Amino acid sequence: MSVRRFQKDRCSARDRSSCNSGALTYIDFTTEQKQAVYQSVAETRKNNAAPVGFRAAVGAVVPNGVELAPVPKRIAELMPQTKGLETALIEGEVILVNPRDKKVISVITPQPQP
Repeated sequence: MSVRRFQKDRCSARDRSSCNSGALTYIDFTTEQKQAVYQSVAETRKNNAAPVGFRAAVGAVVPNGVELAPVPKRIAELMPQTKGLETALIEGEVILVNPRDKKVISVITPQPQP
């Protein structure tokens, strides 16, 4: 899993890895990691309807009415980069949120069953 930190206004799209504002903005998961995160959160969180006007997308600010919970301990132990993040299950999608600015840093959809 790669973790990228970049400052939106000061970094070019080509060279985001060299910028570091300290704000976590994106996590790139493998397929297996996505599946583990999705299953763990889906087992422990209630599926909620999206608030009016909210669309789960990387960079979107989560409205105050959305109930967030810490990343499950099992996931934080397996993937230390997720420690300190918050999660929610909205419209069947797991969102990972930076609690500092309440911005979505990852949206994970269920994997199709073979």
